[in-house]
Amino acid sequence: QLGHDDRQVREHVGILRQRGVAYITLAHLFWREVATNAPALPFLPDWLYHRVFPQPHRGLTDLGRTAVEAMVEHGILVDITHMSTRSIQDTFSLLDDLDPGHHVPVLATHMACRFGKLEYCLPDETIRRVSQRGGLLGCIVCDHYVCSGVRRRVRGYEDSVAALCEHIDRIREVTGSYDNIAIGSDLDGYIKPALPGLEHHGRMRDFQRSLGERYGA
Repeated sequence: QLGHDDRQVREHVGILRQRGVAYITLAHLFWREVATNAPALPFLPDWLYHRVFPQPHRGLTDLGRTAVEAMVEHGILVDITHMSTRSIQDTFSLLDDLDPGHHVPVLATHMACRFGKLEYCLPDETIRRVSQRGGLLGCIVCDHYVCSGVRRRVRGYEDSVAALCEHIDRIREVTGSYDNIAIGSDLDGYIKPALPGLEHHGRMRDFQRSLGERYGA
């Protein structure tokens, strides 16, 4: 979609900005020659994903670097969700070169904290770097990622809220603030099963009330 060479990528990013695109997720479920990705198929263990869908031992490609440069130029935010650890490191390093004052925010639109071993979930250092750039971390509502390393099973709505709040509290602990925390449900994405009681957007009103009771308005 972004193009096959530097010229196309720069041109297409500019067109996307003209059409109102606010952010781009540069990696997704499979290798697309822009940035290597973390395994994100809940039915495949990470080791099996890597065997079935091998990727180069790198992070951002030359096209990926061009994309980030063009996005900074045109004011489109980078979404690091789905990126491999190497891609995330490359992205932050490039942004530090392009924007040493840390004025450009970074998004992780649908993430979870790495309490367990899943590569998709973000470690503390990545969470801290998103915060340092004034970005947002959107907590996903997928059972597979939210419960990894936290609890074995959630049996209903209250368990789901408790599990999500462990991620919210961890982000608060790492960043020292609630300012960088969002709800990035990914409910229309590939996250079946969703957390019990949060299977559709109609439950967000209940979730808002529960968060208010726990954290205040």
